[in-house]
Amino acid sequence: MNDKTLQDAIVIASYGIQCRIETADKSLLRAKSLKSAGKTLCGDRVKYKTEQNNEIVITEILPRTTILSRLNNLNPKPKQIASNIDQMIIVISVTSSIKFGLIDRYLIAAAFSGFNPVIVINKIDTIEPQALDAVKQAMQIYADIELPLFYMSAINNIGIDSFLSVTENKTNIVVGQSGVGKSSIVNAILPSMPAITKEISESNNKGKHTTTTAYLYDIPNNGKLIDSPGIREFGLWNIEKNDLAKGFTEIQHTGEQCKFRDCSHHNEPGCAVVAAVKAGNISQKRYDSYLSIFESLDT
Repeated sequence: MNDKTLQDAIVIASYGIQCRIETADKSLLRAKSLKSAGKTLCGDRVKYKTEQNNEIVITEILPRTTILSRLNNLNPKPKQIASNIDQMIIVISVTSSIKFGLIDRYLIAAAFSGFNPVIVINKIDTIEPQALDAVKQAMQIYADIELPLFYMSAINNIGIDSFLSVTENKTNIVVGQSGVGKSSIVNAILPSMPAITKEISESNNKGKHTTTTAYLYDIPNNGKLIDSPGIREFGLWNIEKNDLAKGFTEIQHTGEQCKFRDCSHHNEPGCAVVAAVKAGNISQKRYDSYLSIFESLDT
């Protein structure tokens, strides 16, 4: 479009056809998307205009470079969460047992969506040093495949500066189950613009869904941070079994040495992955996760 009345903005929160946008001069406005433009996502880059009644109208959603979608058991259709993401920040908490399967599902989603993954282990102030050492030992399977790991206490501002170094000049989405401290990380980075957080229920130690929609924040290092809704599960979609290894860096790399090109890395003759697991060069836990997710996929 060449209409000179159109201006650029980014969607910082979306509620269907209604959304909140940030303009080029950093003004925050409420806007409505035209039916011809479609529904917006948090992170969308858009064109908008001001009508005679001062209503802000989005006329066009610019092409999206990436989209994060997920499935859950309650809805067979994938839900789009946010767009134009460079990096996925996977947050877990030391206050609950580490769900390696969920971490691996996030890593698969990152690989297939074109995001760089980063893992944050939050609330390290809540456990004893010996217990933290055990967590670090358990998380070594991700360090071994050269994934960035950050041990933090968002509440006590521990590890925030080093974490910020990897978010610079990128659009980052923070994902993880409710109660792991995603919004507390936002609060630590932007204390003057706190995200809405609630205390974890002491009775069941499960966080409430404190963020109900994805929200984009500008952060001090020329980066952007999207706080996403807390989710208890992360269903994968549109991934075929034979492509799953792309979501496991070490399995994909080792699989290039398999005897058969279409090797599923189960019990095929000449499978380099199975051999690497037996030799201890691929984590048994990661391999078991691969097998479990492989069986859960439809095709």
